[in-house]
Amino acid sequence: MKNIVFLILDEFADWETAFLASALNEENITQNYSVSYASTDKDIKISMGNLKMLPDMTLEEITEDNTDGLILIGGKTWRNQSFETNYTLIELVKKFKNNPNKVVGAICDAAYFLATNGLLNDCKHTVNNLAEIKDNENYTNSENFVKAESVIDGKMVTARGDSPVHFAKDVMKALGNIPEKNINFFFDMYTIGFEKAFEKYSDE
Repeated sequence: MKNIVFLILDEFADWETAFLASALNEENITQNYSVSYASTDKDIKISMGNLKMLPDMTLEEITEDNTDGLILIGGKTWRNQSFETNYTLIELVKKFKNNPNKVVGAICDAAYFLATNGLLNDCKHTVNNLAEIKDNENYTNSENFVKAESVIDGKMVTARGDSPVHFAKDVMKALGNIPEKNINFFFDMYTIGFEKAFEKYSDE
């Protein structure tokens, strides 16, 4: 069983979690995956839509042994965390990025956080708005910015906050063992509609 950990902060963007988490928990799309949630502590975190989430673990409890993919979910508070929390987040992402068997995904302001802390300087990527990051002193990779809903580069996936379905598709691709037909069916369900998607794949 592979465990995918979603990292959420206060005022997280709940819609950015929903598509990927539900796909990973749906046995008709994926198998042998579990989903966990982590945050700065185990207190209830309230989303932008007033969804109340109780984290399973703290940042310090995330290890390479218990986590196969680290998914950073955007929200309103990525830009005003404490120095200590920022340091912990940066070191955690570095550890997973340096492991070729681990997937790292970041969407919306979580991708902004990675860019402005020098963590997207070695890969193709996207963010909500290049203008927000291009002059940041820690960001030196504008030539590899891609204006797209979601970008996959090896085991790194970044996406805009308005593209959670594209993000989910690319994360599942990056995980490497989910059938392509299942991934495409999932994506088509939310882009062309369930009936058309079902017709498209029912004869395959």
